[in-house]
Amino acid sequence: MYHPRFKGDHYHMGLKYGSLLKRNKAELFGLNSLDKFQLNYGRQSEKILQTYFPEACDEIRGMTDGLNIEYQNFSAWLMCISVCLEAPGCTMVACKKDNRIVFGRNNDLPPIFQKISSSSLYAPANGYRFIANSSAFVNAEDGINEKGLAVGMTYVWARELKPGFSSMFFVRYILEKCSTAEEGLKAIQTIPIGGAYHLIMADRKTIIHVECSPQDKRISERNFAIASNHFVSEKMKVHEENKDLYHSHTRYKTAYEAISKGIDTSIVNQVKRILSGQTGFMCQYDKKENFDTVWSSVYDLSHQKIYRAEGNPSRKKYEEDTRLF
Repeated sequence: MYHPRFKGDHYHMGLKYGSLLKRNKAELFGLNSLDKFQLNYGRQSEKILQTYFPEACDEIRGMTDGLNIEYQNFSAWLMCISVCLEAPGCTMVACKKDNRIVFGRNNDLPPIFQKISSSSLYAPANGYRFIANSSAFVNAEDGINEKGLAVGMTYVWARELKPGFSSMFFVRYILEKCSTAEEGLKAIQTIPIGGAYHLIMADRKTIIHVECSPQDKRISERNFAIASNHFVSEKMKVHEENKDLYHSHTRYKTAYEAISKGIDTSIVNQVKRILSGQTGFMCQYDKKENFDTVWSSVYDLSHQKIYRAEGNPSRKKYEEDTRLF
């Protein structure tokens, strides 16, 4: 993974990142192969991004200037990622024990994405400092900010799309703009939702799980939350295609049963054990699937600790990241 640091106004953060990508000849998978639907969807969604998060558009413009490419198609491509381009896997687990909250997440993609994935430290002007882990650019799959708010997403195959924020742009927005899970929830209730996905937010006191689609939402606040790549509530199942993406139901069952049996070790170790496949199938993909866990994150919100395995956690150790705290 890359470990860049960005500071200041959004345009110049984007310019720095775009220049870095150009210098390293990074491949932008799928940028030049958007179909008419994807281009139209992405351009309409970019207008919504401009309304609610114009700073992100400034950053994208900086990136395109650094890459020396055209803004409109690049921004449309970013808006389509995790909505109508690749279908990622991923699993999230958040739980509380003795008033201690830990949130963990596996990011599962074709292994080639490990080459371009990043764990970036951002210090934006007029925003919170945060670490964002991403297989793309500007947006993110999971992260944590200086206020101790962690957030992550998982993809669900939607029956119907509408222009709006992708899950990855919500993760980025919440990290930069929100100090608590409750503030993140207000953002989700305000900003148009583009696709179907799970968002889990956790701070020192609260775990909030939102099943999202353009048509409806289900919000739950409890002592644990688990999400893979299908909706779990009856209310939301009508808004997804019935696809078992990369053993989604098995991964969900593994995590649910491990949490339901009780935590007989430290809560951090329990989440690591679940995500690394020690309690059942989680990241043990067959090589023939050309799919793997490219990183795994664990956030100890109560003690402001960040752990990350840069690769499949069944083979790579979790290392502490001390850049933020």
